[in-house]
Amino acid sequence: MDKMPGLNYQSFLAAAIKDYLDYLDNLGFCIEPQASNLKRIDAFLVENNIGCMQECDSRLWLALMAQNQGRVKGTTLRGWRNTFHGLCRYLVRQGCMSENPVDAFPIPRLEHYRPYVFSLDELRRFFNYLQQQADHHLADPWTFFRFRSRYVFYHLLYACGLRASEGVRVTTTDYSTQEHTLFIQPSKFHKDRLIPIGGRVASNLESLLQLRQRLFGIPSEGAFFLILPQRRPFTPHMASNYFRTTIRHLGIYRPEITYRNCTHGTPHLHELRRAFAVHRLMRWYRDKADVDAKLPLLATYMGHCRFEYTKTYLTLTQRLLSEAGTRFARSFDRLDWMPHGPEL
Repeated sequence: MDKMPGLNYQSFLAAAIKDYLDYLDNLGFCIEPQASNLKRIDAFLVENNIGCMQECDSRLWLALMAQNQGRVKGTTLRGWRNTFHGLCRYLVRQGCMSENPVDAFPIPRLEHYRPYVFSLDELRRFFNYLQQQADHHLADPWTFFRFRSRYVFYHLLYACGLRASEGVRVTTTDYSTQEHTLFIQPSKFHKDRLIPIGGRVASNLESLLQLRQRLFGIPSEGAFFLILPQRRPFTPHMASNYFRTTIRHLGIYRPEITYRNCTHGTPHLHELRRAFAVHRLMRWYRDKADVDAKLPLLATYMGHCRFEYTKTYLTLTQRLLSEAGTRFARSFDRLDWMPHGPEL
């Protein structure tokens, strides 16, 4: 909880919530979503003068749903329920409760959601824009380096399928110039991994180090991606804001819309990781690779211990469906499903 000092819980569960979040944090979970959800539940308990667990029954949950109906999505309500369920399950294990009251809460219905997948053309426009901006500011070393480092950073996220939080923590000691490998420091669930990188990514990283040393005399050590002249490392928040601003400028951004009971997501920085997974799968189809054998490798490369987590990134696009259909037709269209006859 020391990481999030702004969350001051006020209900009778305040101490239990802090203990629970500390427990999740020590296990390696990202606690920001749970902390935010519990803040909303904590405020609801205070607003309704609920002072003990005996009053936290299904009527409480129905009142919370009724209060927020039409204001929040079913996914948000389900997130609140799951978070509260996790807290109560923790309290049961601690002996503070005999049973989990959330088991009786109705589960909100989820809306269909389709995340955004960047096309190759959109990514090409984005990366070309960053390169062009760097070329247009050759006379200004600060601006030139700023655009060049942004290009290398975002290209790294896409080419290696990294989370933004992983990309900003990359240091010079994490990169092996001889092996062309990148060590990803412990991130989600305290996991680390060593991944091979392509020649273009390696060239980008090496040229960025050489550029900053030649222009500003900054030694080739420490964080790869710096905000100059302050020499502060990139942050996920800064990277996300600039990414959103740029795709708006390029006309790629679209607001979240709901069409035929399906919510279509908006493009954001984390979708570079999704694009990596979808485009890699598409490439394997084109190369006639054994996709079933490749998918576990993709999961390992992305830092997932189970392929179920990787599947959430493999959004079916029209081009991916076309590639899969072409491969299916190539394999089965020539089979004689029916006997030959003059009447056929």
